[in-house]
Amino acid sequence: MSEETSAVLPEISAAPSPTRRKGQRRLRPKVSIPGILVVAGIIGSGVLVTEWSPARWLVYAAWMMPMLELALLAVGQAWFRWRFRVAPEGKFRYAIIQVTTKGAEYDRVGEIIAQIRSYGLSMDHQIWVVLEPGHRTDYSQADRVLVVPDGFTVRSAHKARALEYSRRVRESLGYDRSDVKVIFNDDDVTLTKGYIERAFAADYDICEGVVTPRTAYGLRPWGHFLTSHADDIRTHACLVYCSVFQGIFRRPLHAHGEGMVVTGRAEAAVTWDWPVIASEDLVFGHKAAQAGLSWGWFHEYAEVTSPWSLRDFITQRERWLWGDIHAMRHREALPPLGSLMVAAKYVAGVLALVCSASGLYLRFSGAIPATSQVFEYAKVSVVAWVAVFFACGWIGASAAQARGSDDSRLLSAVFAVVMVPVSLLLTFVAIAVPLIQGDPRAFKTIRKTRGAL
Repeated sequence: MSEETSAVLPEISAAPSPTRRKGQRRLRPKVSIPGILVVAGIIGSGVLVTEWSPARWLVYAAWMMPMLELALLAVGQAWFRWRFRVAPEGKFRYAIIQVTTKGAEYDRVGEIIAQIRSYGLSMDHQIWVVLEPGHRTDYSQADRVLVVPDGFTVRSAHKARALEYSRRVRESLGYDRSDVKVIFNDDDVTLTKGYIERAFAADYDICEGVVTPRTAYGLRPWGHFLTSHADDIRTHACLVYCSVFQGIFRRPLHAHGEGMVVTGRAEAAVTWDWPVIASEDLVFGHKAAQAGLSWGWFHEYAEVTSPWSLRDFITQRERWLWGDIHAMRHREALPPLGSLMVAAKYVAGVLALVCSASGLYLRFSGAIPATSQVFEYAKVSVVAWVAVFFACGWIGASAAQARGSDDSRLLSAVFAVVMVPVSLLLTFVAIAVPLIQGDPRAFKTIRKTRGAL
């Protein structure tokens, strides 16, 4: 069934890279002074809030955020239930489910393909594997295996380069059509049957569902236990923000490559050939919105694998953070409105976390008395906060292939709530440490399976 393709396209040259004198090496600095200043500014803003009383309204605003987020979640879910567009029968006739991998996770990719085959999908489809040279290509259940040639050069790099190569192969085969759906997947992600079927039926140029850390959710080793709960925040972001921005506003705030779905025509219009080193999914999503393509969101699950260690967690977040920063630096990659939205996302998230922590200090130091009226609203906010993360934990413990009992899911949901302070701390550390370390100038991948530890 497998068809290997490694030389479908001629070599495509890009603008030459800046030359470096012989013997000259680009060394990564041990620390980044600008990064240290940014982290110091973040911490300083928390101190300012505690010392300057006029700034305390920021604490109250941060404490009210969970109520706002619960309201956004409800609106996003209602919009999906009643306004989600299903395409007329026959509008989409073919699907390509693509697993993009560096090539090191042969067994895991084989498992993903086998699981998709087990679904007995009703639509006509192919499964493609796209990987770098030097790795096994004998995926017996794949319909096509593409090996990205070493000589293939475009403006994009790393994963985006591989995606652009596969796009050009699809174009050469006539799959750049409006009746073709391309469903992207990574080598650490399982898409549920419901996800694939909903994605195929969605009457949008580009859409995606909910990311949830269901693979070995909340299980040891302890590093994975911590990171899987830290990834509850990704589920939270999908349920709260993606449902509204992608579903209602038709423009992404976040975007994730796990389970991104595009028509062949949309992919041909946007392409992956932009000056990006990472965050290619974010750039593609905003470019699609800028081009006037229709965005959609649906409530089905892409089951991701959380990092197996804290070191891998930091490495993963470093790649994401600096990928976003690199994209924001290049207007050709991320449009100005997209850059503004991404920057605002980071500022608002970090500021809310710092101000919430500063508010707790003010409360326990007596600067905000227990009789303050704000606590009446804060109690409701805590209930909202518990409800959202309880739902994230319940979803995380409900893997399609390893569904636990209601008791085990209840326990996982309770743990998700209890672990929120730790999860938020890890998220902050995963921003602060990469900033302090500076631009890695490299595309680092992490281990995708427990056996790789």
